[in-house]
Amino acid sequence: MSSGRDADVILGEARRHHLAQVNGVLRRPGMYGRDEMAERLVLEAMAAVDGSLERWSTECDGLRERDAFTPTGVGGAYSSILPAGAVRDATASVYAEVAHRLGWLELDRALSEAEYERLSADISGWLSRQRTLADVIERFGPPSIWIGGTNPLYPKTLAYTTADRDHVLICFWACPVLTDIRDQGTWGLREDVHHHGEHGEEAAAASAFVHAGVQGRDRRVVPAR
Repeated sequence: MSSGRDADVILGEARRHHLAQVNGVLRRPGMYGRDEMAERLVLEAMAAVDGSLERWSTECDGLRERDAFTPTGVGGAYSSILPAGAVRDATASVYAEVAHRLGWLELDRALSEAEYERLSADISGWLSRQRTLADVIERFGPPSIWIGGTNPLYPKTLAYTTADRDHVLICFWACPVLTDIRDQGTWGLREDVHHHGEHGEEAAAASAFVHAGVQGRDRRVVPAR
């Protein structure tokens, strides 16, 4: 029979393994499958190892309550408001935010409070004109987590946040326009409505996403569901 120390070592090893899997699937979701089942299975397994199944369940309920999770999942909520190519990585960004709140997301870069507030305040005006991947990184620096590959032919999502688990992820999604990948990307913002208070607290409770997208020279704002 294993001693208590042996059990702690095994549990610690299991936690490290699951933590690596969580951060792997959130960075390269397409390598784990075509839909979000991978995120749900990996994060639920992490919750079990971490003793956080109740908190995980509460997070899932919260997604449903604000219409960020449909019968076909988070991807279903996104599918009507994002280009098809952007849905997979954008979906992973929602689970990344859940992982951040639960203490599982390992950030490549944590913004300072001042950087985060400046990013939050600058976005609306900054997205009033066409932007590229290089523009985003030049303006806001490397992301806290890069979701998707680096190949310019494929979609990706860049997420920014601080080490504070209460801060939401501010995410830019990119869906390349194949006619001119470098200069004609499609960029947008995903944010929780309550973070910037664009619709007030009552509307925030029933809303899922607000997007400000840029494609070519046209700017479009898609209302929250």
